[in-house]
Amino acid sequence: MAPDGCTLDDIGLGEQIDRYRQLGAIAVNIQDGDARLVVTFGADVDVDLLDKTVAVERGCCSFFTLDYETSTRRLSIGIDDTARADALTALLSALRDSTPAPAR
Repeated sequence: MAPDGCTLDDIGLGEQIDRYRQLGAIAVNIQDGDARLVVTFGADVDVDLLDKTVAVERGCCSFFTLDYETSTRRLSIGIDDTARADALTALLSALRDSTPAPAR
């Protein structure tokens, strides 16, 4: 179930969660703070997967701030409103769960 303010339907949400799982599986470091996640990738990061994930997130969840620094391969995801902490926690859970999504 998508958080309030997210425009993805259940299928789109499942696909986005799966993308985060795939990214989490190749991340070299995941840091979580009060209102921000920072994910660092190695040189082998799947750039197409990362670009797609960021593009979808920007389109569906305007309450996230997203920034990807190419030179350091670092993705930052933040929230300005602490009431959105549950959405950030959901992303963290997906990043840390590299279990493949069930077939649809």
